[in-house]
Amino acid sequence: MAEKTAPRQWPTTDAGAPSATSDSVLSAISYYLPRLMFLHSRYAAETHWGDLFAVARDFPADLIDLRSAAFWDEWRIRWCAQGDRYQSVSREARTAAGRGRALRGAAACYHWAEFMDFGDRDRKLGLRSRVRDCFLRSLEDSHLECRRGELTLAETGSCKIHYWLFLPPAHRRPSGPAPCIIMSNGLDSMTEVEVLALAETYLERGIAALLFDGPGQGIHVGQVPLHIEMETVVEVLVAWLRLQPGIAHDRLAFFGISFGGYLALRMSQRIGSLFRCVVNISGGPRVAPFDGLPRRLRDDFRCAFACGEPVNMQALFDVIELDVTVPAGAPVLTVHGTLDDIFPVADLVDLDRIWGTDHELIVYEGERHTCPNMISIWSLLAADWVAEHLETS
Repeated sequence: MAEKTAPRQWPTTDAGAPSATSDSVLSAISYYLPRLMFLHSRYAAETHWGDLFAVARDFPADLIDLRSAAFWDEWRIRWCAQGDRYQSVSREARTAAGRGRALRGAAACYHWAEFMDFGDRDRKLGLRSRVRDCFLRSLEDSHLECRRGELTLAETGSCKIHYWLFLPPAHRRPSGPAPCIIMSNGLDSMTEVEVLALAETYLERGIAALLFDGPGQGIHVGQVPLHIEMETVVEVLVAWLRLQPGIAHDRLAFFGISFGGYLALRMSQRIGSLFRCVVNISGGPRVAPFDGLPRRLRDDFRCAFACGEPVNMQALFDVIELDVTVPAGAPVLTVHGTLDDIFPVADLVDLDRIWGTDHELIVYEGERHTCPNMISIWSLLAADWVAEHLETS
């Protein structure tokens, strides 16, 4: 008979830390809760309620102020610790399924550790690299069919543009070539977490999904400035898609969330003829005045647009504003909230009037940027809308 092993005790939070109820932390971060619990994913990196409560337990009461760097420092430390626990579980896992699930949990924890951390550029980049490493290792044990690659464009310097083509599962795949949707990150999202979670709603409908890290997006945030003329990148990705077996290159769509929604509107104007339809989640033709944005949002924009360096952000905002009198080259669906503080909803109402039948607008009363409390609903509606335009059954 095998010798019985001693019970294992996993470390949790520091029992000696000053205490505060978990409710206080959860109340403070209520805006972010739907994002932290982003959809129900099978393949994307994902956290669970238990992870959140482990992070919130005994959170120092004097640090619960989201306007302070001290809150986000403590937040980062605790999410990193939870990610390390998942890494330990992955090393001890006895099955491929267990190892993959633990690695996806670790990837998500490291992302939530850094997504609002702008205090140390190298630290942020290091955590993003850990997200990527854990997620890629999780794919080794996944049955998800994925074609990966990278490209470099003269317009984007030496920045390598990573891309992943995820194919629908066999039981959802059409008998002929599959339509495909190209999906763009926002300012602080990561391809492995939020964007892949959203992509799963399209895979379920037999639609392939091409995800990519453009310059200043995903793994490149804070390393190179965000490339506003992202259509130059997307045109090359479309050309690559046309060479891929099993992809219906005449049935393509584009999706963008947050600042990626701005890019979606931009795609519809500049290269809309490449797509059957375009989805814009909470993007708009212009960003609200920079000085009026909350401090952490200003830090977010500086990180993405200028790698944290001091620049005249309002001048950049003025340059990138879209002319809404330029028509869309493909049907566009926009989802927006009345309380959006980044892209004013009034601009979308004007755009909807000007673009007429080429634009469909869904506005959620009382919702803020990306309509976080309605994610599970708008993601379903948007995916069905795309499926209709791509003629899937």
